[in-house]
Amino acid sequence: MSIFSRPIVRILKEPPLKLVLVVPFILQIFAAVGLTGYLSLRNGQKAIDNLAEQLRSDITARIQQKLETYLKTPHQINQINAEFYRQGVLDLQSVESLKRHFWIQGLFSPDIGTIAVATEEGTFIGANRAQNYIAIADRTTTGGSLQRYEADANGKETQLIVEKNNYDPRQRAWYQQAVKSGKPTWTPIDRSASSNRLDLSAVYPIYDSTQTLQGVFLVDISLSQIANFLQHLYISPRGQAFILEPNGDLVASSALKKPFQASDDRAERVNALEKKETLIGAVAQQLQQEFGQLNRVSDSQKLTARWNDRDIFVQVTPFRDRFGLNWLIIVTIPESDLMGQIRTNTRTTIILCTVALLVATIFGLIANHWVTRPIWELSQASQKIAQGTCNSLLRQNIKEIGRSSNIHELVVLAESFNQMAVKLNNSFAKMEQNNAELEKRVAERTASLTEAEAEMRAVFTAMKEFVFIKDADGRYLKVASTDPKFVYKTDKLVGKTEHEVFSNNPKLADRFVGYIREALETQQSVTAEYQIQSQGKEIWFSATISPILEGRPPGYPPAVIWVARDITDRKLAEAKLQEQEEFMRLIVEHIPQQVFWKDANLVFKWCNRNWAEAAQLSSPEEAIGKTDYDLLADRQVAEDFRAADRKIIETGIPQLHIEAIKQKPGKDGQRVWLDINKIPVRDARGNVIGLLGVLEDITARKVAEEKSEQLLLNILPKPIAERLKQNPNPDSQRGIAIAEQFEATTILFADIVGFTPLSSRLPATELVNLLDRIFSAFDLLAERHQVEKIKTIGDAYMAVCGVPVPCKKHAEAIANMALDMQQTIACFQPDLVEPIDIRIGIHSGPVVAGVIGFKKFSYDLWGDTVNVASRMESSGEPGKIQVTATTYEYLKDRFLLEERGEIEVKGKGKMKTYWLLGVKKPSERIFKAEGRRWGAGKGGHGDAETRRS
Repeated sequence: MSIFSRPIVRILKEPPLKLVLVVPFILQIFAAVGLTGYLSLRNGQKAIDNLAEQLRSDITARIQQKLETYLKTPHQINQINAEFYRQGVLDLQSVESLKRHFWIQGLFSPDIGTIAVATEEGTFIGANRAQNYIAIADRTTTGGSLQRYEADANGKETQLIVEKNNYDPRQRAWYQQAVKSGKPTWTPIDRSASSNRLDLSAVYPIYDSTQTLQGVFLVDISLSQIANFLQHLYISPRGQAFILEPNGDLVASSALKKPFQASDDRAERVNALEKKETLIGAVAQQLQQEFGQLNRVSDSQKLTARWNDRDIFVQVTPFRDRFGLNWLIIVTIPESDLMGQIRTNTRTTIILCTVALLVATIFGLIANHWVTRPIWELSQASQKIAQGTCNSLLRQNIKEIGRSSNIHELVVLAESFNQMAVKLNNSFAKMEQNNAELEKRVAERTASLTEAEAEMRAVFTAMKEFVFIKDADGRYLKVASTDPKFVYKTDKLVGKTEHEVFSNNPKLADRFVGYIREALETQQSVTAEYQIQSQGKEIWFSATISPILEGRPPGYPPAVIWVARDITDRKLAEAKLQEQEEFMRLIVEHIPQQVFWKDANLVFKWCNRNWAEAAQLSSPEEAIGKTDYDLLADRQVAEDFRAADRKIIETGIPQLHIEAIKQKPGKDGQRVWLDINKIPVRDARGNVIGLLGVLEDITARKVAEEKSEQLLLNILPKPIAERLKQNPNPDSQRGIAIAEQFEATTILFADIVGFTPLSSRLPATELVNLLDRIFSAFDLLAERHQVEKIKTIGDAYMAVCGVPVPCKKHAEAIANMALDMQQTIACFQPDLVEPIDIRIGIHSGPVVAGVIGFKKFSYDLWGDTVNVASRMESSGEPGKIQVTATTYEYLKDRFLLEERGEIEVKGKGKMKTYWLLGVKKPSERIFKAEGRRWGAGKGGHGDAETRRS
């Protein structure tokens, strides 16, 4: 050992007081300051992470909401047009009707591009309200070329803009994709044919009743609105948001005005994977490296990218719809946008902590010197006292040391040293006296140990356990049990080995010796259960074999203490319990319900075969030890299940009769309704140790309920149907009396003029079909105007507004519907040999509405208002709408009315009536597509535009 290492070793073994006081104090200050700085930085970083995560999620949610709202309109327009075609309202051979129909549909959204249809004969008809043109391609009209005309405000062609020869829409990519798909879908994004922008097209193939292709409906939508939304969306000073396709092509970006590079004859899409020098390219490259391919991103992902030596917070969220759209929404936020203030605060905290550390260290050293110097002097004095130098001079110096320190504890310590010096002389005199007393106490202690040994023997005698002391060879050294149930006499066991005692069962003797040696080798206790035959009975024992580690005299062989307890009764009870469990398992396995059991950690411990089959498992054993994450492909569904189950475990409250819908696996999987019951399982102390789930398939019952509900809603208004379902005696012969008074309502009666002579000339099936088409159109108008249809009587139609739900604008709704009914009936004129028209009467006032009777009930109206409205229809003229003075007061501000004068009304006498002609402001009355779907056919009183104005 070197000369320098010896002091170091001595200091480490016996550190001085200065070191003991200073080092922990300084280390404590260092730890406090360091921990404070670390926590400040960590909390700041954690706050930034939370803020970035919340900001990314909020921005992504806003983008998703914008996309869902923006992209649903094209398919809705295609669906409406397809329904018009199936109802026979749209004729694919009528070019003028199609042009006008598409032009009016362009009013509903300024972002919609071309709305068109292409037929199997090669005809193409389209209108673009946003760019103000009409496009036509027809072999009869245009000779097979595509002609694009500029259109005026009414959709009339004014001048030819572009003509493209030999145009066949059936050869276009969008047409062929629609035919190939066979259902509504999106076409690939492409540059618009008429402007410098990207378009996305929604296509809808249409088939006749024999499933023969008739054509394809097309709606274009511009993606520039999505880019504008992203560019005006504030994320952070340098944050960006962009949308990609799985191949990396850019759809829209907040950083680029155009997601493509345009030239005279083509537009080349920007691919993010090729823009490595930009933030978009860097993020796309990292996503491809992490997932292999961009189309493998199946759910929302949050990650951190590196670009230009800066960390970028990134969130990637897939956006898909049922028409085949597959995009990735990516939001990026530079960490530096959020960390600037945090880093400034961190530097300030470090500087303040360093200053505090220096000040505390200086004061600590001063305080240490003040405290330790008197203690060191007292230490030197104590060494002299230990050497026997206890003279008066030394005691005087000790007093001076204590007084000079001015510390109360040190003054007391000095006085104690003086007293100790005096008492040391007296202590040696008493030492011999104490030795004598010690010998006396030893004798008394020996007597006590003897008495304790006798007590321990009595305890062993009273024990039901069997206690043996055995050596390593299994030889019985001591036997402490005197239980009369013991198999062998204890006084004959001492000195014998296990093989001698169990000579008829050498395997059992080998096991016992093995337990003993295992305990001695491992120096740990060994537990074992074994069975012994005695007098024709099987006796079970549970034994603990422990090595004797202390108290063995030198030279004695190692030994163990063997404590055995009779557990025969417990074994019999366990066998009986196992038999009962097997019986219960057989019952649960064969019941029709699905049963499972989870423990408190929501891990499956058991399930029956029905549940395993429903979970697509080959056997119930496959579920054991797994969680919902392992068995369900959708992680969000698994998390929802676990959240509900965790609530049951925490609260102990069962969930009974919870109805849920499950989709069967596969492309055409059916919905399955389940009745779910989850019950907490408790132990003997009432603690919840798991939950038991019982699921029952109630699909058949729910399907029957849904069919009954839909049938009832087709007959009665929804509020009335709900009240009927709550009727406690639905089968009562007294009937069902539901009646309410409504003070503000408007009633419409309409009768088809000319239908009676027409019925004498048409076959019954054609007559009923015509009437069904007319009334079905009226039903759609009633639904659009929120008017309640009451009934039809022959060729008469009755409707009301303000019943059963009150409506402030009941008269306006009925007036709008009446005007639309005139247009609707005019659309049927070209198909009939004899003209028909409609006579309409309207009156406003109070009515009583409700349901009476108990068989074949219907919702009806009663009151004088009903009678007057009927008289308005019967006393009116064909093709006109007659309203009373009461209704006139409701309509005079917004509608055009003409006074007819006073007429004689049966039962009412003279009444002043008016003709309803149209609305005062046509711009405020915009027809939706379904209201104009019967075209612009001419009627006996002028077309729709004439009547409106």
